[in-house]
Amino acid sequence: MAINYHLDHVHLNAVDVEEAASFYERVFGMRRIRTFEGNGVTFAQLDMDGVRLTITNRPYAHSGRGNAVDHFALSVPDLDEALADLRAKGVEVRPGEMGTLTSSNETGPGGGVHIRFAFIQAPDGVAIEILSPTTT
Repeated sequence: MAINYHLDHVHLNAVDVEEAASFYERVFGMRRIRTFEGNGVTFAQLDMDGVRLTITNRPYAHSGRGNAVDHFALSVPDLDEALADLRAKGVEVRPGEMGTLTSSNETGPGGGVHIRFAFIQAPDGVAIEILSPTTT
């Protein structure tokens, strides 16, 4: 029997859980599900269209895992409009981390990858990719 996996949550470590959670609420309109303490750790859980973001104040090297998240991505219909909105909210677009990705050797369904992207800076060194399909 095949196992169906579904993304349950993305977990970030933060120095200040409340500051980080407030950033995701303010900038992306995420909805706070709950904030609680458990096993000496502060948790904030937020929701964005059914995907949960969990933020805790565990040290980055907790359990030997380090801070291995490279980035996570959010898709939008129009990258330019999204970047204008983010800049108006005081969000830093990471210099030199914008572009277009087009594959020329895609073999799967959908005819290839054609996206525009930019990375922004979130609290605690987290990079977030904002991406949209290209019109070409």
